[in-house]
Amino acid sequence: MATNEPKMRSITGTLTPLMLTERDDDYSFNVTYTANRTIKDICQLCAKKGSKYSAAELEANYNELLEMAKEELYSGSTVEFGFTNNAVGVDGPLTGTKPKFDPAVNSVTLRSTPRAEIKADLKKINVIVGEIAVSLPTIKGITDITSGQTNSKLTPGGLLNGTGERTKIAGEEGDPIGFFFVNSKTEAETAVPTTSLSRNDPSNFSMLIPQLTDGTYYLEVATRYSTGKRGTLVKEVRRTRFPYLLTVGNGGEEERPGEL
Repeated sequence: MATNEPKMRSITGTLTPLMLTERDDDYSFNVTYTANRTIKDICQLCAKKGSKYSAAELEANYNELLEMAKEELYSGSTVEFGFTNNAVGVDGPLTGTKPKFDPAVNSVTLRSTPRAEIKADLKKINVIVGEIAVSLPTIKGITDITSGQTNSKLTPGGLLNGTGERTKIAGEEGDPIGFFFVNSKTEAETAVPTTSLSRNDPSNFSMLIPQLTDGTYYLEVATRYSTGKRGTLVKEVRRTRFPYLLTVGNGGEEERPGEL
């Protein structure tokens, strides 16, 4: 009998100690991401699967829908698009007897919540729990000081502050250690020179962001730092990726005429 139920999908991941609780056996689950899919990728995959439209036609249709959705969203409508319901809002206080929008303290923000059907689908995803990665360095969050954005934007030449666990850069001469920005499309790596690190602690780090070209990047950390006896190192370099995609400039996408 035919069914509209989505096919079961699975995600895998590793465990790292959760430092925010009092228990020693609480862990956070870190998804192992299998790919980074752009809209162009999705259109190509859909075409290969047997869509009656070509990848180029699918992308053109998507772009047309996106432009209309943006026009409605930016005009004050709530818009259902993709996985979420979207609306614009205004952050920051408006003060005084005649309050006005002040760009110095107020900003227009995007507010998104998962659609009901997506929430239902999430409950059907099978979670495969992997090994406990006790000693892996883990980046918990980053802030681009120039823009004030967290876990989203990078400003080349500006300062980046981050928090984590076991992220102190330590090792021996010749070890491939440090922070690396990895281009999400080409996998090209840009290493952060040690001279650009202004703070290098186990739970906090600060650095000057390299002169990255427009595009999207992942931040990775590689170290032999150990939480054991003072001065000891783990046997091998351990490297992990911060899962958030970080954008420089326009993300490497060319603006289309008339784009909002």
